[in-house]
Amino acid sequence: MIACNEDNDAYFEKILKSALQHERREKRKEMIYILGELRDPRALDALGTIMTEGDPFLVLEAVKATVKISGPKAMEFLLILVHHKSFMVRGEVALVMGEMDHPKKDELLNRLLLDISPYVANCAHFVLNRR
Repeated sequence: MIACNEDNDAYFEKILKSALQHERREKRKEMIYILGELRDPRALDALGTIMTEGDPFLVLEAVKATVKISGPKAMEFLLILVHHKSFMVRGEVALVMGEMDHPKKDELLNRLLLDISPYVANCAHFVLNRR
């Protein structure tokens, strides 16, 4: 059984490294997606790093992966992204907030209703009225 755990750890590390460093964006997106599917909290710091990058498409994928892992640290990252420069990222954050449990969730969604981007405001409206 130990070998199996070692194999799993090696697989996880390989995926993590590719998500952070692969030269092709599409491959990085794929690896970020896999990190979300693995639902391993060890990936959250790497996903947080990816969320600080300039490529909004990588950030979007990291947001989706983070929500799958969930937890307080995941919510911390999402709270920061409420102010991201990309309307696509802010909209995705609004959409995934509906899946998260946080005491200030409604307050944040109400703030996003006032976003300069109609897309973000519509995403927040959708989540608030979906319940």
